[in-house]
Amino acid sequence: MPAFTIPGLSSGQDTNQIVKKLVELEAKPIRRLERQNNYNKAQVKAWNDLKILTTELQNKTREITSFTAPFATKSVVSEPEGTISGDASRSATSAKRKIEIKELATFHQVSSDPIDTERKIPAGSFKILSGENEKEIDFTGGTVRELSLMIRTAAAGLAQPSLVKVDQNKTVLTLTASQSGKENLLKFDDPNGVLKAAGLVGEMYPQDPPKTFPIVLEATQAKAFQPEKYSMEKDAKPILIADPNGKEPTKLKIPSKQAFQFHTESQEAKKGLRVEALLSEPLAEGETISLGVIYEMDEQEKVFLEAATHKEGRLKLTLKASLDGKKIREIIVVNQSGKEKELSDFRLVVPGEFKGAKPAKTVVEAKDALFTVDGIEVTRPKNEGLTDVLDGINLHLHKKSEGPVLVDVKVDSEKGIKMIKGFIEAYNNVLKYSKEATAVDRESGMSDGKNEDPDISRSFWEGKTKTGLLAGEHSIVRLLAGMKTVTTTSFAPLGDSEIRMLSDIGVSTGTVGSKWADIQEGYLQLDEQKLSRKLSENPDAVRHLFAQDTNSDSRMDTGVGVNLVEHLKPYTQFAGGLVTSKIKLLEEQFADNNKKIKNYESHLSSYEKKLKEKFLYMEQGVGKNKAVGSYLNNNLSRVQGGDDGK
Repeated sequence: MPAFTIPGLSSGQDTNQIVKKLVELEAKPIRRLERQNNYNKAQVKAWNDLKILTTELQNKTREITSFTAPFATKSVVSEPEGTISGDASRSATSAKRKIEIKELATFHQVSSDPIDTERKIPAGSFKILSGENEKEIDFTGGTVRELSLMIRTAAAGLAQPSLVKVDQNKTVLTLTASQSGKENLLKFDDPNGVLKAAGLVGEMYPQDPPKTFPIVLEATQAKAFQPEKYSMEKDAKPILIADPNGKEPTKLKIPSKQAFQFHTESQEAKKGLRVEALLSEPLAEGETISLGVIYEMDEQEKVFLEAATHKEGRLKLTLKASLDGKKIREIIVVNQSGKEKELSDFRLVVPGEFKGAKPAKTVVEAKDALFTVDGIEVTRPKNEGLTDVLDGINLHLHKKSEGPVLVDVKVDSEKGIKMIKGFIEAYNNVLKYSKEATAVDRESGMSDGKNEDPDISRSFWEGKTKTGLLAGEHSIVRLLAGMKTVTTTSFAPLGDSEIRMLSDIGVSTGTVGSKWADIQEGYLQLDEQKLSRKLSENPDAVRHLFAQDTNSDSRMDTGVGVNLVEHLKPYTQFAGGLVTSKIKLLEEQFADNNKKIKNYESHLSSYEKKLKEKFLYMEQGVGKNKAVGSYLNNNLSRVQGGDDGK
C-alpha cells in the first residue's frame, strides 16, 4: 500500500481526471449494454402495441363472424309515432301491418270508503287473489296504515297498496293489481271481516259448488309409467281391489317407488281443475306421492307431473292455467315413499267460481288490451312485451289510436354498418402502425468509411433512430401481406347472390379513379350507401361473405372474417404466439444484459482502484526522484563553491 500522497503534487498532472477518463473508456461496454436495453424496452413496447392492435382487430372480426352478428336485425317503425313501438328479431318477416288499438289493458284498482285514520281494525286472516296467485295474510290488528304496510310486505308482486288522506281524520286505502288484464282481477276472501272493517270490501258473495267427475280405475286400462325411470317391468300392473257390492270406490295399492298411468274418459281442463285421491293413512314426514296427467297438445301427448299436497287425508294437485282447454287422456300416480300406499276415490274437481267479497269502490276496471291486426281482432292481458301476436316481433302498446297505425318491419342496417366501420378502423390501425414500426431510412447511402467516426456504435444507434423500432421484421411483413390477401380474396356467394368480395359490399382500398399510390397503401375505405343497400337487400349474403359453414357442422370454416381471425392468431396468442415469443426473447436479453452490467460495474470498481494505486506509486516515485535530484544539486553546488574558494 503506497504512503499517502496528494495526487499530482509531484508530477504536476491531474491524475484524478486521467483516472476518470480511463474508467469512462473502460465503461464503454456498459454504455453499449444500457443503450441496447433501452432499445429492447422500446421494442417490447412496440410488440405489445402491435399485439393490442391485432387483438382489437381479431375481436372486431369475431363480432362480425359470430352467429349473433346483427346483419339481419330488423326494426319496427310506426307511423304516427308514439302509439306502438316494438323490437323485431332476425326471424321476423319484413312487412307493413295496420294495427288499430281500441282498448289498453288496465290494472284493476279498488279503494275503501274513507275511515278514521286512527281506527283500530281487528286482528284476523284474509286472502288476496289475482289470476292464479293468492296470498294469505294474518293481520295482528292495528290502524289502516299498519294494514297497508302488512299488505305491502305479504302481498308483494300481487297487489300494491297506497294511502290517501282525504282530510284531517279520514284515510282511503287503495289496492292496485300488480298484473294487468281481466284474468288478474283482484278478489278478496275475508272470513274474519278484517277488510270489511277497513272499509275495503262489503259482504262475501256466495261461492258456486264445485263439479266432481269420478275416475274409474280399471286394470285393463292401466300400465307402467316410464318403467325405465322407475326400474319396473313394462308389463307391470297395479293392484286394484274392487268392492264386491259396488258401493265403495275401487282401491289402488301401489308398491314403493312405482308409477302407473290410468286411461280415463277425455276431459277438457278448465281453470282451477284439480286431481284428487283419498289416502288410507297419512303420509309420514318426508314421504311424497306425485299426481299428474297426460294431455294432448298439438296432436302430441304431454306430461304434467308434480308432488301432490296432502291435507285431511286427501291428495290434491291443481293443474296449471297453461293446460286450460287441453284434453286430459290419462291420470298418473307415482309412489315415491318407502312403503306401499293405498289410494281410492280418484276424481277430477272443477271448483266453483270464487267471487269473494265485493269491493267498496272500483276505481279502475280490469280490462284486456283490444286491438286489430290487419282487421283481425286480438285481445291480450297486457300492453308491453307482446311476443305472440306477430312472429319474431315484440310489440308495445302505448295508447289508443284514432285509426289504423302503419307498422313497418324492415331490416335495420345501422348496427351492421357500425360493426363493419369498427372492423375497418381496427384493420387500418394495424396497417398504419405496422408500416410506421417497420419504416426504414430511404435517404441513407453507401460510404467508403474514410470520414466516419471511429466509434461505430454511435453511427449504429443513430441509424436506429432513423428507422422504425421493428424495421426488418419479416413476421410483420407476413402479417401485412396476409391481411391484404384475405381482404382481396373472392369467396363463394350465398345462393344467387353476387357478393363474393369486400368490394361488392362497398369496402375497398380506393374508389374508381383513385391514385394508384393511395390504393397501394392498402387502407380500407367504406362506401356507406352501397353497404346499406346490400344489407337491406340481402343481409344474410353479407354475413356469408365474412363467415361460411361449408360442411354444415355449425362451425364457420371460411370467409373474410374467419380467415383473418386465423391469420391473426400467431400475433395474438398469449402462449406460444409469435409476438409473445419475441417479447420473451427481448426480456431475457434485457435480464442477461443487466447481469453483464452488474459484473462489469464490479470490474470497474477494482479497475479504478488499481489505477489510483498505480498513479500514487508513480507520484511517490516522481517525488523521490525529485528529492534525490535536489540533494545531488545541493551537494554539487557546495563542491563547486569550495573549489572556487581555493
